[in-house]
Amino acid sequence: MLRKPLAIVIVGIIALWSIFWLLGRRTTDLSQVPGTDEDSLPLRSKLADFPSTEPVRSTQLLPANAIPGEQIIHFSSREGYHLYLQQLSDLGLSPLGTIDSLLAIRVSDAVVPQINPDLYGGRKDFIYKIEQPLPPAEQNPELFAQLQAFQMSARSIVGGALEGDGSGVLVGVLDSGVEDHAYLEAVNIDSIDLTGRGISGAGSGHGTAVASIIAGQEGIAPAADLLVLRVLDDQGIGSSFDVAAGIVQAVDQGARVINLSLGLYQDAPVLREAVRYAHQQGVILVAAAGNDGYHKLPYPAAYPQVLSVTAVDGRGRHAVFPNRSKSIHLAAPGVGILTAGEEGDTQLFSGTSAAAPFVTGTLAALLSADPNLSQQQAVDLVNHHLDEAGAIGADRFYGGGLLNWDRLRERKTKDIADVALAEIYLQPDAQPGTTVPVEVTVQNRGTSWLTAGKLTVLTDDSIPQEFTVGSLAPGQTTTRKVYVTVPTLQSDKKLQIAARVLAEDSDRDVRPENNSRAIFFKPIQR
Repeated sequence: MLRKPLAIVIVGIIALWSIFWLLGRRTTDLSQVPGTDEDSLPLRSKLADFPSTEPVRSTQLLPANAIPGEQIIHFSSREGYHLYLQQLSDLGLSPLGTIDSLLAIRVSDAVVPQINPDLYGGRKDFIYKIEQPLPPAEQNPELFAQLQAFQMSARSIVGGALEGDGSGVLVGVLDSGVEDHAYLEAVNIDSIDLTGRGISGAGSGHGTAVASIIAGQEGIAPAADLLVLRVLDDQGIGSSFDVAAGIVQAVDQGARVINLSLGLYQDAPVLREAVRYAHQQGVILVAAAGNDGYHKLPYPAAYPQVLSVTAVDGRGRHAVFPNRSKSIHLAAPGVGILTAGEEGDTQLFSGTSAAAPFVTGTLAALLSADPNLSQQQAVDLVNHHLDEAGAIGADRFYGGGLLNWDRLRERKTKDIADVALAEIYLQPDAQPGTTVPVEVTVQNRGTSWLTAGKLTVLTDDSIPQEFTVGSLAPGQTTTRKVYVTVPTLQSDKKLQIAARVLAEDSDRDVRPENNSRAIFFKPIQR
């Protein structure tokens, strides 16, 4: 008597299983049901809506700043790279771009499902938006107006000619193009447009300013040859693929230094590979540290093979707007620099975009002065003659220090005496009402030994504190500590610290103006 009910139960289970199976087969049609919001569907349902021959276009799959509608494919072998290109050709399809040296192909989303790159050792990745650093005036116009201190051309700031003039050195400038300008009329300029917008025209003012700091009438290396690669459009925006392609082309055409006043905050593999390619060829890459005030660097400045450059104002102090990082290499002027403008005029150019070409131009000048000097030796020369700034050693504000062109010019001259009060450093996060150490740093910026000296430090109304400065080799630093009490937030008082250093034979000091320094500090509510 139990057999009939048992059979009914079994039939019922089979029927229910069939219903669920049919519903599962219809899941891909839910987006066609009237009144259904596609964005409310599970991601698996959305993916199922696309036939296997169509690309997935959901913006939910794109990481931040990825460029929609296209991808990049990296290949592990040259054979796979060429086979994939052949397959594209056989189907009548064309890539959006190729970088042969990196085995990289740029394609539209529609191409990928038609030829599976996995079969050829290909690895898909995104292409990212890259752009020139945000103009610092946009962040805090009132503060920025107070910093416009230089208003001189790069050549004037450097203080005249360096040992080399850049002749015979090709410099790559990856930027927004370049305009015809009187500052650059004597410069040999070759150009490549990777944007399709023309090498000059709208938006090229940024690249023109950068180029005029490096070379030409007011440039640091006036006789350097320029290879200008336009990788940014009229809005100052480009792609990681175009910048990578530009680096490779500049290297292949013989550039010894490449300037990159641009950046992005994603580690793009194609850009990383291009940087590695340039580094392996011995080419120096110089990049802007960015103007966002972040505690990190954009790429390519963040790559260890790249010289990252921050900006200082007319007093040689950190310019407030740059990013901060222990990976910063060095600092250069970047506020109110008089440069070539977009329509044949001049402009005041500011930001780490301006600081980077100061370094680029300096390296080009050094390389032209000595044909036997390698790129790495030129970098070592710059690093060896930096002025100490900020916390002792490399720090996140100034990196290894400030460019000093006097020291580069004088490095081969014997018996130059120049002792400097390099820095009075108080931790920027010093807490109100606490007693904290202040580091006072002395540096020998001459070419002869400092045998003895005296350091005097005055804090507020206290009795001056005196210290003996012993022997210092050229370029060497020494630091003394004093302790101060930081004013409270309720106090109207500012902390004032002044210091002066004098060599025992101070009459030989060629730059007595750098023997003293003073700072004023007032804590702010955070």
